[in-house]
Amino acid sequence: MKLKEFIKQLIFSADSYSYKGIEEKKKSILLNLFFNFYFLVMLGFLIFNLVCANIFYLIVNVLGFLCGLLLYYFFRAKQILHPVAGIFVITISALVTFLILTGGVSDTALVFSLLIPVPAILLLGKRNGLIVLAVFLVLNILAFFFFNDRPWFPNYNTHMAGRTAIVFMLISLTAYANEYVFGVLYQGLEKLSKSLKISQYRYKTLAVNKEKFVSLVSHSLGDHIGKFADTAALLHDEYYGLSEPKRRQLIKKLATISRQNQKLLYDLQKWATVQSDTIPFAPKPIKLEKIYREVIELYNPLIEEKKLSFFLKMKSNSEVFADDNMVGAILRGLVSNAIKFSYSEGEVKISAREDKDKMVITVSDKGVGMSEEDLMRVNASFSFSTEGTWMESGTGIGLILVKEFLQKHQCDFHVESRKGEGTEVTFTLPLAE
Repeated sequence: MKLKEFIKQLIFSADSYSYKGIEEKKKSILLNLFFNFYFLVMLGFLIFNLVCANIFYLIVNVLGFLCGLLLYYFFRAKQILHPVAGIFVITISALVTFLILTGGVSDTALVFSLLIPVPAILLLGKRNGLIVLAVFLVLNILAFFFFNDRPWFPNYNTHMAGRTAIVFMLISLTAYANEYVFGVLYQGLEKLSKSLKISQYRYKTLAVNKEKFVSLVSHSLGDHIGKFADTAALLHDEYYGLSEPKRRQLIKKLATISRQNQKLLYDLQKWATVQSDTIPFAPKPIKLEKIYREVIELYNPLIEEKKLSFFLKMKSNSEVFADDNMVGAILRGLVSNAIKFSYSEGEVKISAREDKDKMVITVSDKGVGMSEEDLMRVNASFSFSTEGTWMESGTGIGLILVKEFLQKHQCDFHVESRKGEGTEVTFTLPLAE
């Protein structure tokens, strides 16, 4: 049992948690295993050559052992994986080649060539591993044919060399097949891992959106329904004690609150649709000025009623790559707020300028502005609503929807405002190519 635990600890002692991919984790564990095996073999050689007093081989073994220690240091301490794996395989190949050329012990060095295929393919991959093995095999075959008749060359048996070459190729094919099968399994694991990450992200997003939805309903819908209930209770309890104009005023207020509640429910439904990814998102090249004209035409009666001045600063041919419905909703939300919080005879400015691959769009007004607390709420996407300069009410979700639509485009959103000085909202959209 202790031996089993020792072997397990030896194999998995590599710090595989430092690597993200499954492939890198596998290589780190295998490299650690091959290093331990390498040190064990080299230690055996050192003891054998020391006992036999083979000084020449002893020096080579010491150099090989030190080279292995240096590579092991870079692998474990510096966590350099791929370069170390490549140099490690080349080091083994060079040592085995040296042994083959010098004969080793009783001209049996050919057998050590069988140690190369497995680490070469498992550490370097199928393609690079086969290249290294092919180069190793060709070089040694050429050395065998060119130097076989030299007096210093080991006296290898031809049949033994042929059998060793066949076994060498069979082990190489087996290692290749093993790596191929692992590659297929690895691709499956990668797909499963990505699927699990997506599911985890969606689950977290769903939990966050659930909290947001509860917050929106409790703050916005609760406030609106509370106003409706208070007004209806007052009208019911004091109906006969109220004058006719007062009754009409309260009924008109109920109608206004009902329309606001209807708009709030529509906004909530739209927000929920965005969060569930069921709203269509089809970006395409669109002219920004066209959408601006449509928005201004929609709010023109209110603009004229408040006697507001609108200023537009953008190129007539400016195009962005975005979803036209979402861009229209973004501009409607921002222009609606600018009108709502502008004083009579105030001014609203809309500008657009190109910055590298993005269009920077700004909607500004010189209205009531926001306090620091309200500005923090906007940046934190909290739902809240304040009355406009003409006591206009809102749903409290307008800017939240704007930010959600911009997130769909992976674009920026920034608000600057000072109480009594106005508000400036800046956002970006990708330019059309």
